Amino acid sequence: YRLMGLVDRWVVQTALGALASGAIRLPPGDSLAINLSGQTLGDPTFLEFVVEAFDHSGAPPAQVCFEVTETSVNANLEISRRFIAVLHGMGCQFALDDFGNDLGAFANLKSLSMDYLKIDGACMRNLSRDAVNQAMVAAIVRLARTLNFRLIAEQVEDAASLEAARGMGIDFAQGYAIGRPEPLRPAA
Repeated sequence: YRLMGLVDRWVVQTALGALASGAIRLPPGDSLAINLSGQTLGDPTFLEFVVEAFDHSGAPPAQVCFEVTETSVNANLEISRRFIAVLHGMGCQFALDDFGNDLGAFANLKSLSMDYLKIDGACMRNLSRDAVNQAMVAAIVRLARTLNFRLIAEQVEDAASLEAARGMGIDFAQGYAIGRPEPLRPAA
């Protein structure tokens, strides 16, 4: 229905407002991750909207990390590069989401100002027992270190996979092994 642009605008505006008002409190050095759809990332007017949302809300850009998929970046490469460069210059961080899902993005990694690579959950499944996934993750870890990116493992669902991820040098993990989703609670 081509409504993702409206949804993403609402999410950005609401998240920045909550961050600025204290409804979302982050420990020092942590950031709020906002996942953007490919449809929105391809919209050349979205960058101006985000810059204005930061200006109006007063939210600190250094506390925001935008997650973009490698597929959406590749589909809108020039618009994506500008979006990332401008917001990165303001202090925002960026994570390349679902990395390993579309290996065509390897060639573009050097030209994108990323802070994190998020390893696709399919690569993390049964990591402690699956030799192929271990080899893929090891290659991604080596590549990320060469490019000075930090790594986030998606869909880490059990203690064995979490331990394997730690042992391979992955910086952060998300998934049920870390915690279950919870509703946002109003600031006290």
